[in-house]
Amino acid sequence: MTQTKLRKQGGAVVLTIPGDIAARAGWSVGTLLDVAADGDAVSIRPAGRVARGRKTVAQLLAGIDQGEICEFNEAIADGLHDPAQGKEAI
Repeated sequence: MTQTKLRKQGGAVVLTIPGDIAARAGWSVGTLLDVAADGDAVSIRPAGRVARGRKTVAQLLAGIDQGEICEFNEAIADGLHDPAQGKEAI
């Protein structure tokens, strides 16, 4: 068990988490933590949040507009049915 000492910084009481413990927990500088007190014990856990920009596959698929996809496919397929304009072989 590692011991650490509380210190005062400005108006806050600061707890220093040893680097090896933070590394084992996967925490780095800037990691958002939830701190809870239960009697004389304190619990520290990473805050449960979804990182910006991350979506589930279901959320990504829900954002697809089928009508827009059909219009896009029709627009790009138009040139595939035209007769050859030069010496190209299709």
